[in-house]
Amino acid sequence: MTMQFTARHSEQDHLRRVKSLASDRRMCRRLTTLSMPFFLAAALAQRVLRPAPAGPRISLVAEARAQANATIPFMFMG
Repeated sequence: MTMQFTARHSEQDHLRRVKSLASDRRMCRRLTTLSMPFFLAAALAQRVLRPAPAGPRISLVAEARAQANATIPFMFMG
């Protein structure tokens, strides 16, 4: 018994993938939001402990967000 591949199956697979990607985005956004206090504290500690380099700096929130975006994807690896 073989199953024929139809356009309907293709649409269903596409919708499933779209929903899965949307779910992954929501999960990542939630993890970033929940972990922001930790990354804000870490960014603040780095600023206090390290001397300021010459030139303009990015904001504390932008630095914490960059740390979160660099760290959180490693939780999904492996």
